[in-house]
Amino acid sequence: MIYSRTRLIVGSSLLAALVGCGNSAHNTSNSSGGSSSGAAGGSGGTGGTSGTASGGTSTGAAGTGTLAKSGGAGGTSGASGMPSSGGTGVTAGSGGTSAPAGGAGVPGSSAGAGGVSGSGPAASGGSAGATVTGSLTLTIDPNPNSVISCFVSWHTDQPANSVVQFGDTAYEWEISDDTMVTDHKVLVIGMHAMTSYMIKAISGSASGTGTFMTGMMPATIPNGTVMIHDTTKTQPGWTLMNVQKGNGTTNARSDYPPMAVIYDENGLPVWYVIDGTNPDIGGAVSTQLTDKGVLIGPTWNANLTNGTPPREYDFAGNIIWECTYQACLPGGNVTHHAAKLPNGHYVIIEYVNASGGLQNPVFHELDADSNEVWHLDYASLVPPPSGSTSDWCHANSITLDIDKNEVWANCRWVGLLKTTYTNPTKQWLLQAKYGSKGLGDFAYSPTTSEFDDSHDPEIHEDDGTILFFDNGGYSQGAVGGDTSMFHSRAVEYTVDETAKTATLEWEFPGSFAVPDSWYTDKWYTPFWGDADRQPNGNILITGGIRNPSVESRVFEVTKADGKVVWEFRFPPDYGVYRSDRITPPLVHAITN
Repeated sequence: MIYSRTRLIVGSSLLAALVGCGNSAHNTSNSSGGSSSGAAGGSGGTGGTSGTASGGTSTGAAGTGTLAKSGGAGGTSGASGMPSSGGTGVTAGSGGTSAPAGGAGVPGSSAGAGGVSGSGPAASGGSAGATVTGSLTLTIDPNPNSVISCFVSWHTDQPANSVVQFGDTAYEWEISDDTMVTDHKVLVIGMHAMTSYMIKAISGSASGTGTFMTGMMPATIPNGTVMIHDTTKTQPGWTLMNVQKGNGTTNARSDYPPMAVIYDENGLPVWYVIDGTNPDIGGAVSTQLTDKGVLIGPTWNANLTNGTPPREYDFAGNIIWECTYQACLPGGNVTHHAAKLPNGHYVIIEYVNASGGLQNPVFHELDADSNEVWHLDYASLVPPPSGSTSDWCHANSITLDIDKNEVWANCRWVGLLKTTYTNPTKQWLLQAKYGSKGLGDFAYSPTTSEFDDSHDPEIHEDDGTILFFDNGGYSQGAVGGDTSMFHSRAVEYTVDETAKTATLEWEFPGSFAVPDSWYTDKWYTPFWGDADRQPNGNILITGGIRNPSVESRVFEVTKADGKVVWEFRFPPDYGVYRSDRITPPLVHAITN
């Protein structure tokens, strides 16, 4: 697919500091002071670099002042070169550049340490202002939507930036926001369950510390086991995926709601959302990192119609968008896929009942208010083959490049359809072997390389290739985790749109050496699947299997030599539909 990865920093509009809960640190805040009283610049305290703090008059050329971040309120400036009698100040602040010769001073509101009080004329060229220094008092509150997240709040007298550092044995991660505020509130994500964390908040040169203990993960969200991790060859980052808890069978049904989880490189959850309360029927729940959080696709109910509609969550776990288009309401059939586009719109897939008991896929683009602004009716461009029944197409993904007037819509059984975006018009159909039944426009090279049935093809416009997760076929009686009938793989073709040829360039496992027999004897994914090219050229493959005795795996493979350089294993009886390697949202590692 054509992805738009976005790293988001939460804007901190933040709370006044209260007495911290748990192990929050408590300290008062201080300001550093100047050496003498004088004219103030901006909001700084009275202060000067020349003249005296006692009575008398003085003259001097006007200076210029800058706004300081904190300190006592200063006096108003007098006319350039005019003598003035100094007002009674409190203590002078420090910081700031040269200020005009001062007028009568107004008492400062927050005294800087080390200043000299007194009355008398302002000195010429006085320095003014103060920076935020000292200690901060923190309030650390658990996130009610997640046991591995918290909010850190504090107050500063003057506007300042917001930084939170955290770690278990050392400060390893940082969340920062340069927005200048006085009430600070920062969402912290990226922590592990049942772990005590050191928390440090910083504004300017002031800081405060506390601790936070994370809770126990929900029982339905497992830790992964990372069996292979070659740090010299893997694409850095975390991995976002859906998780389905099984029911002890080989079908794709669960007694629990769908879940979106971000795992770190060691297989531990660092963020999650449990999407509502309806059981996850089908398990084909897409997940996507967006500019504001994570978009979770729809789920079916027991009638294979709408269960939970597509929803976008922020990183605090709050719903910020929910599909209310008519197809998303009870009785509709929205399935498999939801995506957010660069223009802020959303795209969904609806199965529409048609004559003869057929289900025809219609792809809808919706605005932020769930109004339809565009749609593509697959069956109007690729009519169902003769003899088709029920789920003849099985749509599961769509990719749009609106600027280039290009759309790629995929049906598992039939193939990948390319159309225009404006007045959708068929450009070609790259047919699947399983159910195309004579449809299609391409010749495969070699002829035996045609994919059987696919999920979530990824379009590479830079080199003209398309990457597919090839499930390998399907029939009644086929069981995930058993390759006696079918075998899944990842395949990439060079597509010549003029000559209408698809040339196999790469496949895995193919003839590559593999770490163990799972890849040859167990890897059959009957329901789901995903393959994504990484920025470093590797391929991230999602081999989800629902089998109480065979585990699902997500693994990263080098392109040139087919070496597995990262391998994540679920416990048996857990399923996964798709996964994406992402840059950690909100947080970044502390490198110095």
